[in-house]
Amino acid sequence: MMQFDERLIHKDHVDQAIREYLEKKPQHSKARSAFLINNGVRLPAKFILRLAYEKATGKMPPSETLTGGRASVRVLRNLGFETIYEKKEGKSNRNPVKNERRRSFRAFLEKNFGEVELEKKFDEIRVPDLKSRITMDRELFSILEKIESVRGIQVEGQAGRKLAFDFYLPQQKTAIEFDERQHFTLPRAAAIRACKSKNKLGFDWERWMRLCEEINAGDNSPAYRDEQRAFYDAVRDVMAPKIGLNNVIRIYEDDVHWEKGEETLHAAKKMLELIGSFHTKGD
Repeated sequence: MMQFDERLIHKDHVDQAIREYLEKKPQHSKARSAFLINNGVRLPAKFILRLAYEKATGKMPPSETLTGGRASVRVLRNLGFETIYEKKEGKSNRNPVKNERRRSFRAFLEKNFGEVELEKKFDEIRVPDLKSRITMDRELFSILEKIESVRGIQVEGQAGRKLAFDFYLPQQKTAIEFDERQHFTLPRAAAIRACKSKNKLGFDWERWMRLCEEINAGDNSPAYRDEQRAFYDAVRDVMAPKIGLNNVIRIYEDDVHWEKGEETLHAAKKMLELIGSFHTKGD
């Protein structure tokens, strides 16, 4: 599937997209919450961004490759355009396809492993003090240095903030992260390379590094966002085994299209075997 890289879009691409949209009035899914304001008129932010990407690359990206309305608004605003985001109460910001994929994956977990907790947090897994860094776990400190060396950007973050896991299986004491494309960056590759306890990574770390190089996602709002995301992922990976949990399992969002009933695929069966191996561990 084509990958969407916001860094390729410049202001003139958006200007061209706006002109084409106003002239040709192409059909598209109705915008619900994210809009670009042009001469006082609301235009669909996500569709305009897709058109702008086409102007930049010659290819129109599928809607599902964009992370959502809020992200579209952020990109356009950073390029100097007026935008508005009106999230409706109770509505998720994630792409509907991604929502359904996660929902289906959760159903798969419940069917095979019982109780599943969402956005699970632990008192012991928190953002370290990124200003003094004196009390930081030594392995995490080493990883942080490698992350920051990639682009020379220092990581910032709220010290003491608990980091959530996408899914948690209490009976297996296993946390699962559902990695979307924005997690595959060069800073993340540096973090994995610097990890001293790769045997405690519940995923194919060599493949994850290859994906980081191939996808090379970018999110520059704020400027340190890629570095921060890479470090937070490393905190989860490193700290989970240290507090008695099993290795964090990571799932690449495109490996199995759970919403299409692909539970019988080889990749799905491998995940089942991996998670199942933790069934009695730690009891």
